[in-house]
Amino acid sequence: MTRLRRTAWATLPLLLSFAAAVPASASPPGPSLPFGSVRSVHPGDTLTVDSAASDTTYLATIASPAFVKAGKLRMMHPVLTTTVTIACDARPGTYPVTRRDAGDVGPDEHPFRWARVRVEPADEAARSACRSKVGKLPPPRLEERWAPDRTWPQSAWDVRTFRAGSRITITDNDDEGSDGDITLTSRAFTGRPVLRGAKAVLTATTTLTCDPAPGLYVVYRHDVDRTGPGKPWARLRIAPAAPGRACADQQAAKDSAAPSRTDLVAWAAGGLLLAAAAGAGLLRWADSRRARSA
Repeated sequence: MTRLRRTAWATLPLLLSFAAAVPASASPPGPSLPFGSVRSVHPGDTLTVDSAASDTTYLATIASPAFVKAGKLRMMHPVLTTTVTIACDARPGTYPVTRRDAGDVGPDEHPFRWARVRVEPADEAARSACRSKVGKLPPPRLEERWAPDRTWPQSAWDVRTFRAGSRITITDNDDEGSDGDITLTSRAFTGRPVLRGAKAVLTATTTLTCDPAPGLYVVYRHDVDRTGPGKPWARLRIAPAAPGRACADQQAAKDSAAPSRTDLVAWAAGGLLLAAAAGAGLLRWADSRRARSA
């Protein structure tokens, strides 16, 4: 019993850290719908579709007449994945599940047959429970996980984690010929980096501030030929700063730029002297006018 208790206490921190790493909004994955399969389902069932990144395109669409709505394949390295839900009003029968690659919009670009689902009969009570369940489903998780050796960001939801105060590199693969035309801003940045590059890849470097609390931060892009607020372009997660001089140097710079207590006292005293001198001048001017008028 003592050994069992020690084992439980030893594994508790690992379990707690794992639970903290799972986003609260992420719904548990449903049964898998592999390529070429025929799966028996009921209204309200949620299915997971996974595909190797080499077999399809990022943001390919998985659709079926039996689904509440189509799903888009997002990167969760090493696979592209999405979840889909069987509609509450889907009638019994077998329905095709198709995949249409991103960019396939013309009528001649036929969708690819992925699998089939066989919807089982359901009474009205089951369909009512289905509508209640589907109404409480969390929104799809947009956050993505790309391979760590890929440059950041690969997409607007390619969320990487960086430590506060660290120096990071930002890469843009989609704006060839825009050297110096795109500025990036974020509450996590200490400055306004500009994307530069004479070829297809633009890059910028910036230092993350040590001030923000750990969490998710948006990066906005500002194009030189557009006015108005910036467009959300990327996201990053800030982790606590690592021990070192990065944040200590930032704080020292802020302290040196901020007025000291002695400076504030001196400014206040100078202001009082100026006000007193101005008041005395006004009194002398008023006395001279009265003397002339007398």
